[in-house]
Order: sequence, then structure tokens, then C-alpha cells
Amino acid sequence: MAEAAPDSSQALARQDLVHEARPWFLYLLFGLFGAQQGLLGPIMPFLRGTLALDLSWAGLHFAAYAAGLALVGWPYRWLERRLRSTSMTSAACLSVVVASSLFTVAGHWSLSLLAAAAMGLSGGFVLAVGQAALGQRYREQAAPRLVEAHIVAGLCVLGGALLVGGMTGLGLSWRLVPGSIAALALLLTLLSLSAWNVSPSFVMAGQAGEGGQPPMNRRLQLSLWALVLLGISAEWGVGFWGAEYLAVHTQVSASAAATLMSLYFAGTVCGRLASRYALTRIRPLPLLVGVVLGAIATLLVLYFSQTRLLTALFVFVLGACLGNFFPLILGSAMRIAPQASSAISAQASQAVGVALLLAPFLLGLLSARIGVEAAFSLLIVYPFLMLPIVRGLHIPGARP
Repeated sequence: MAEAAPDSSQALARQDLVHEARPWFLYLLFGLFGAQQGLLGPIMPFLRGTLALDLSWAGLHFAAYAAGLALVGWPYRWLERRLRSTSMTSAACLSVVVASSLFTVAGHWSLSLLAAAAMGLSGGFVLAVGQAALGQRYREQAAPRLVEAHIVAGLCVLGGALLVGGMTGLGLSWRLVPGSIAALALLLTLLSLSAWNVSPSFVMAGQAGEGGQPPMNRRLQLSLWALVLLGISAEWGVGFWGAEYLAVHTQVSASAAATLMSLYFAGTVCGRLASRYALTRIRPLPLLVGVVLGAIATLLVLYFSQTRLLTALFVFVLGACLGNFFPLILGSAMRIAPQASSAISAQASQAVGVALLLAPFLLGLLSARIGVEAAFSLLIVYPFLMLPIVRGLHIPGARP
């Protein structure tokens, strides 16, 4: 009975944190990640024109970005052992300054490839730092904040693309876009020195109860990797190849197919908004199962849908389902292992990079052999495989 009081006080402290003002500075870290991710595709035609690159070299830039993201775990863990949380945040923001500045001055394909890899590494770094900070601060109640943070990231993906279109439409150089992001990251670096601080009482309670960040349960670690790989493969398989599929499946122009795909990304943001509200009533793991089942049903109906109106509706719903996979996987993992939030964040970010590196490439190879419609229909396998693995996010004896 003597040990119950500290546990109760820690739980009350975490509940108070959930109801405090939103950690907007941390959300801006996710915005940096989203803005970098959103500019790489739209900027590529201008980069190709400037550096006289063919499509294969352009594709290597996307692979370099994904490889940088996949490698983020090693420098993240090395720095984590040597820096305080505020210093980690500053280092992450400075990495975005360096990566975006490299793109601004890139005058040769070797430098632009290095810049793309650095963007992936720096984007993964700020993502891992932001997720870990939210996990350490909100612990079992981190899922709603993670969803909110990824709403900001989704909006900034769109913002990065619009920034490219807006600046170049005004006749300005495309180099001003990564330059603008570097300037914003530099401002956040200065703000990071004092903007985010966990309350001292919360830090001391956490440290006293944990004694550091122990490794994850092996079952949780394998489940996390598998679920992120499958979930991101499904989300960005649709994201990268959806327009091509819609052009063939519904017999519309490439322009109309691209417009339909904008509904997919809009659905991603709206779905996260809806799940943020749902998390006030439902735990993240049952909600994750619900959106997985919703994705399976939507992919199935979308395959048989031929009318443009229904297709547009189901593309929106599919975005709402798939866009929730990653934040809900993270939220579910952190709910059962709040003491390992930093390790969960780093490994999830690595798994995102591996998925982005392999999944679109493999889907493209498959499309070349059996056709884009048949290959796209196989995406339904990913959420099906997720269903049994989701059980790994519920450890017997963990609090419900």
C-alpha cells in the first residue's frame, strides 16, 4: 500500500499534462519533417531541368531520401547518449538547416543526391526527437498528441508542395523553397533553447520510477517493425501509385487522376482529425484495429468501383484509414511501454525509411509485370497481414 501513492500521483500528473495547452513547439518539429517531405516531389522537375537529369537519376533522389530516413536510428542513439533533450531538439533543427541549405546550393547531381539523403536523415531525426519528446511527456496518454502532431505534418506536406508551386509561379527560383525551410529551421533552433521543457516534478517522477530508458520487450519490438513496414507500405504504395492506378482503372486523364489523389491526402488529414476525437473515448489499439478493417473494406470496394463519384469518395475514405496507421501504431506501442518511448520512436522512424525505400520500388516492378491494376489490388494484403500482428501491441498484464 505504501507504493501505491507515488504511482497514483504520477498518473494524476500525466493526466494533468494531457489537459494542458498543446505543445505547439513540438508540433512544429513535425511540420519541418512534413515540409521537407512535401517539397521533394514537386521540386524534382525544376531540379532535373537545372542539372539536366533523366528520370532514373531523379528516382535515385527519392531512394537517397528514404535511405537517409532508414539510417536515422544510429546517429539518433549516439547523440541521445551524449545530449540533453533540449540539445537533441537543437541538433535536430540544425540538421534540417544543413540539409535544406545543401539543396539550395546544389549545382551537381552528386551534391543534390547528398542533399536528398541528408533531408531524409534530418527529417527522420526531427521526427524521432518529436515523437520521443511527446512519448516521454505524455507516456500512456501520448496517442492523441501523436495524432495531432501528424495532422500538422500532413498539413505541412501539402504546404511544402504549395510553396514550390507558389514561388515558381511567381517567377522566383525553386532554390528559395529549401532556403525558406532552412531559415525556418534556424529560427526553431533558436527557439528550442527555451521553448520546450518538461515540468521538473514530472521529470523527477519519471526518472525515479524508470532509471533510464530500458530496451523494449522483444515481442513489442518485432511487432512495431512489422506493423510500421506494412502500414507505411500500404499508405505510400497508394500515395506513389494511386494516380497511375486511377488513370487506368477509371479511364480518366492524368490531370483528373492527380486531382482525385488530392482527395486521398485530404482524407489523411481529416481521418487524423476524426481519430483525435475518437481517442477521447476509445483506446488507440482498438481504434487501430478499426481503421485496419476499414482500409481492407475500402480497398475491396475501390477495386470494384467504376464510377468516378464513388471512386472519389472511397479514395478519400482510404486516405482517412491509411493515414491513421502510423500514429496509432506509435500510440499503442507507447501506451504499453511508456518507459521505452525514445527507442520506439527511433525504430519506428527507421522502419518508415525502409518501407519508403522498398515498397514503391517493388510495386513498380510488379506493375511492369502484371499491370498496375493487378499490382495495386495486392495492396490489400498489407492490412490483412497487420491484423494478427496487432496482438503484439497488447502484452498480457499491461494496463488496458
